[in-house]
Amino acid sequence: MVAKRTHPLLFCQIMKKILASTFLALFGMSHLCAEVKITELDDRVRIEVDGKLFTEWQHKAWKAPYLYPVIGPNGVGVTRNFPMKDDDPTEDHDHPHHRSIRFSHRNVNGFSFWAPTSVKKDGPQAEIVLDEILKMESGETGELILKNRWLGDGKLVLTETSRLTFIPLENNQMLMDYDVTLNNNGEVDVNFVDEKDGGLGVRVAGTMKVVDRKSKTGKGTILNSKGDKNEAAWGIRAEWADYYGPDPSGNTAGIAIFDHPSNLRYPTHWHARTYGLITANRFGTGFFDAKRGAKKGDGTYTIKKGEKLTLRHRLYFHHGDSKEADVAGQHAKYIAEEK
Repeated sequence: MVAKRTHPLLFCQIMKKILASTFLALFGMSHLCAEVKITELDDRVRIEVDGKLFTEWQHKAWKAPYLYPVIGPNGVGVTRNFPMKDDDPTEDHDHPHHRSIRFSHRNVNGFSFWAPTSVKKDGPQAEIVLDEILKMESGETGELILKNRWLGDGKLVLTETSRLTFIPLENNQMLMDYDVTLNNNGEVDVNFVDEKDGGLGVRVAGTMKVVDRKSKTGKGTILNSKGDKNEAAWGIRAEWADYYGPDPSGNTAGIAIFDHPSNLRYPTHWHARTYGLITANRFGTGFFDAKRGAKKGDGTYTIKKGEKLTLRHRLYFHHGDSKEADVAGQHAKYIAEEK
């Protein structure tokens, strides 16, 4: 006779009660069985873990959505505050479109979704707007699915479905899947033109930078799966890249981005900048290869009318450096999973 399985969340609740008399055991279980809560507010979607803010999906604050703030494992923000806040002395006021965590591209059929507010007033105007929240599911893990429209001069360029999954780990660490499906349901082909600026990007907290543009100093590190560090990691194809350094609390934390073998042009190129930016950009192959001395090709990718492209990523918010956090091991687990 086969034993009946207990639902994981129910199991966690039972174990918490059993271990209530032992503080240490209770502390461990509370982190292994964390509760993710997703709440829709008027202008954003809030994601909490055990009652504490992890991040918010900001969809009305600007011309494109982004995740901000993002609270790391030490209880402080691990992405840049500017331009949402401009009073952080560790941050430069450059690139206002580098907003924490977001997915975009500089040239899609002539429209810049990378920097939609940087264009001339009489030039092409781009924006990404929320069409519908398709799913919000709280629990032992959380899932948020959103449908967005990419508009150029007010007309539909493509439809994007973003699927975010939140997976709490021990010691307040977090895995977050950020999967994107780009649907061409318009009347013409959609061209992601060969550009260095695009993809899933993160701008880390000012304290975590490799190099500060003004002081020319910094304590952060960029490391990829090939072993390339800092400037040497720019434009290199790699299975993952990690940006770590002292967060505002003074303790080391990192944000690693994982590419998935099912993705277009795996492993992706990395637009990794020592001033705090890292993006997984598979649409700039010609640009990156030429800068690295290879013969320049055209990395433009076309999504034909009626077709779609799905890209899968995972972000790992961790304590310590890449070795201490076993970033390589976490990536291996990720690619071994069944979706």
